[in-house]
Amino acid sequence: MRKTTAIGGLGPPAPERRVTLRSQWIFSKTEAVAPNGMVTADPLAAEAGVEILREGGNALDAALATAFALGVTSPIGSGLGGIAGLIVWREGKASSFDGSTRAPLASRPEMFELVGGDARSGMYGWPAVKNDANVEGPLSVSVPGAVAAYELAHRRLGKLPWARLFEPAIRLARDGMVMDWYSTLVFGTSAVRLHKNAEAKRVYYREGGAPYRPPTGFEPPDRLIQPDLARSLESIARGGAKVLYQGELAVAIADDIRALGGILSREDFAAYEAGAPPAQAVDYRGHRVVTIPGLTGGPTVARALGLLDREDLRRHGQQSAESLHRIAVAVRAAFAERLESMADMPNTTHVNAVDRDRMCVALTATLGGGFGSAVMIKGTGIVLTNGTYWFDPRPGRPNSIAPGKRVLWAGAPTIVLHDGEPFLVCGAPGDGRS
Repeated sequence: MRKTTAIGGLGPPAPERRVTLRSQWIFSKTEAVAPNGMVTADPLAAEAGVEILREGGNALDAALATAFALGVTSPIGSGLGGIAGLIVWREGKASSFDGSTRAPLASRPEMFELVGGDARSGMYGWPAVKNDANVEGPLSVSVPGAVAAYELAHRRLGKLPWARLFEPAIRLARDGMVMDWYSTLVFGTSAVRLHKNAEAKRVYYREGGAPYRPPTGFEPPDRLIQPDLARSLESIARGGAKVLYQGELAVAIADDIRALGGILSREDFAAYEAGAPPAQAVDYRGHRVVTIPGLTGGPTVARALGLLDREDLRRHGQQSAESLHRIAVAVRAAFAERLESMADMPNTTHVNAVDRDRMCVALTATLGGGFGSAVMIKGTGIVLTNGTYWFDPRPGRPNSIAPGKRVLWAGAPTIVLHDGEPFLVCGAPGDGRS
């Protein structure tokens, strides 16, 4: 980051006198280069993945270790209680894994009371629901799918032992992470939601409810320690995903949600299975773009590229008004098709990993909204996704909520190939508007 400090000078005499140059912030960033592997994510979590690569793990091992660590360091966007999708390229073959969520089996189309009028809420701008019950709180939760997808991917393509991938995350949760200004801001701005849940308030805030302190120059920063989450991670490391879907954690989650007035049950967890559908691919200007299929952002990316492939964008300057206009028109058309035809229907985190053998992984994980449902399950450190807010709260619509119905979410982890070899591994944290 570089700052220019020149103070504005005076131009011509009055009445045209004006400031001709103002101080401004100019940000710059160096390029990371590595010949034998790379992981991109938040710094602490990325180091977890690099640790795994150094030990001989492959790109999938590194991506999963990073994803587990992100659940500790960036709980606003992902965690054991969230969902995920990932695309893997290895030895000329693409594999995709679907860890999306389903509505609770006890869901019903008329379960939410609408505010009425023109009131809207949530990321997708659905009609507002009384008390935001579909956005936060016990009725907003749905079955988390990330851990099931991670285990399925690891069973097929992983290299190091499953339990080894959890060690960096367990260490971060047990020993704690030093708060910085960004973390304090995130927890501070989310206090209105998180304070409604006693467990989340107890874990994420100081006694009295204030966020943990960053370094101020007058006092040392606080450290966020999450021992309950460390124990949950240890349990899944030892016993696998079944601990979350059929074991002690499933029981703890279902019982606590029911006590809080929700409908998520043990049966919802026992019935959940992750998927491994064939990857979706589209050709675009001499490249092969591979992404996840189904009720995700992948088909929308493919459709937008298909529309843009008909345009000669090289006739217009990069980032020019005409170029951006044509891209916007294509994306708008792809999204219109998505919302009209795709149904059964965030803060987010994204991880890219590449190893020395050029195995590539793009992984997108989310809790839905910021901190998901804002409900932390007592004694586990796990915050659950608010999957019901992806559904239209009005009955009789393509994306109305229904028992066991899958969501339409926006994740689109993508790998781009050129001449059959990996050229770009990408994805984005954010929401359906990103």
